[in-house]
Amino acid sequence: MYQKKVKESNKNNIFKYIFEKKKSFVINDIAENLNITFPTVKKIINSFLKQNIIFESQKVGTGVGRKAMEYELNENFCYSIGILASSTKIKFILTNAIGKILKQQIYELQTSDRRNELLNSTKDFLNEINPNIKKKLIGIGISVPGIVSEEYNFIEFSSKEKIVLSFIEELKNLFHIPVLIENESNLSAIAEAFLTNNYIYSSFTVLTINEYVGISSFHQDSLNNTLFFKAGRLHHMVIESNGKLCECGTHGCWGTYVSDKVLLNDFQKYFPSIKTYNEIFDLKYHETNIGASLIDNYLEYLAIGIKNILFFSNPEKLIISGNISIYKEYIADKLIEKIYKNHIFYRGKETIVFSSLNENGSIIGAAMFPILDKII
Repeated sequence: MYQKKVKESNKNNIFKYIFEKKKSFVINDIAENLNITFPTVKKIINSFLKQNIIFESQKVGTGVGRKAMEYELNENFCYSIGILASSTKIKFILTNAIGKILKQQIYELQTSDRRNELLNSTKDFLNEINPNIKKKLIGIGISVPGIVSEEYNFIEFSSKEKIVLSFIEELKNLFHIPVLIENESNLSAIAEAFLTNNYIYSSFTVLTINEYVGISSFHQDSLNNTLFFKAGRLHHMVIESNGKLCECGTHGCWGTYVSDKVLLNDFQKYFPSIKTYNEIFDLKYHETNIGASLIDNYLEYLAIGIKNILFFSNPEKLIISGNISIYKEYIADKLIEKIYKNHIFYRGKETIVFSSLNENGSIIGAAMFPILDKII
């Protein structure tokens, strides 16, 4: 579980206010909303100006009196790299301070040596970044599908593939930049909490469906000024005692019914011309009788797992993230209907939402991780 004591200072609170608003502001806005004196806010704003974190935009006001200066967050005051490591590829993005993707690259894995593949591809990606941007790199965040365990010193890529956590220290020493690594569901939660409208909730749950199925519970405690999140391995939650054989050796794991690769494999059995996950939702496939039946069966199993989550934790919001969220227009209504048919949950259908970040939630969260870890 990642837990962070948020720095309690006027400077930090003012930055959080500016970052979350992401729009123009005047000093009085901050002073009134945060109950900080005008001179204190003014002093901190001046320091942000010197650091190029914000800039003056225009003076506002009416009449002949002194007009107030408006300020805006400089979205490019720093940059970060996000890395998504899957079983077949390594994806990189370069983002600015608010998670806007400026550059991206995908490297297909050529060998089974995950460690060296990650090391070499990171070198290549860094070498392609503009030197002026590289000077303002604040860190690298890495998203992995499994658990990151400091206690047992390993990074889990799957139930059968792990590397030692000390590898991250090698990256730090090699690139001379902070490197953080975390589970993809936890990183999706970071992106949801700081880059979407979900920041209004003090707690929520993110269900990440990619090659593996994961979950993260995110909580911000304003009273103790802390935030924390914890990932779970829902891929291996058993829903059919005599079901499909999972790579972990157990039968009936949820991931063997609802992961991306499972849905792709099911469609490829009937439509061999399909090569990628995105092609599934081409009208000539998913709207055929066979395609509709495959989707319906998929949603049945997806609904079973989500029902278990709702009964277990009763989340204020359950955010579905990953590739499937791109195609919410095709599946959302049917999924909600299956989940809430004859339901006895305490919360209603508004509990389930799909991520607006679509398939990029975890990798954008990875890029934001070093920024937020350093600043807040």
